[in-house]
Amino acid sequence: MAGTMTQAIFFSGPIGAGKTTLGRAVAARLGAAFLDGDDYAEHDRPWYASSLGTSRGIAEALLAALRQHPAAIVAYPLRCTNYLYFRRRLADAGHGCLVVNLGASYDALVNAGRGRVFSADERARIAEMLAQGYADRPFGDLAVDTAAAGFAATVDILVARLRPRLG
Repeated sequence: MAGTMTQAIFFSGPIGAGKTTLGRAVAARLGAAFLDGDDYAEHDRPWYASSLGTSRGIAEALLAALRQHPAAIVAYPLRCTNYLYFRRRLADAGHGCLVVNLGASYDALVNAGRGRVFSADERARIAEMLAQGYADRPFGDLAVDTAAAGFAATVDILVARLRPRLG
């Protein structure tokens, strides 16, 4: 089924898991579009007040991207309700939906050697997101520990695991 179908690929996971950085690199290697879900967020409102608007914005951008590309990667931490919304919207338009769970241990995510320094609030949110299962969503199709290998090797792993699903 996925062989000839255009695919939306969500890179989901906690803050610091590499959704955006890996997403951009993998999209470039696969010839896919890339969308940063944060670009569609209503930053002046709390997530629970802007979730539907954010999801609608991402869905519209995805549908537009999939008219031009065989795949589009979206960096966005999915909740079950988001996943169900996206899966339905994409299926109604004839597109597939894959979810890649990205994650690592808390210590690995906040390690300054990875190139990003987090505020105390971000560190608390990372711990909360890990506890809430953002790195291992049950609706995920693939899971990758982003601290298990270096950046280039992780990109290679993701490309190798995604390419067969794109046809």
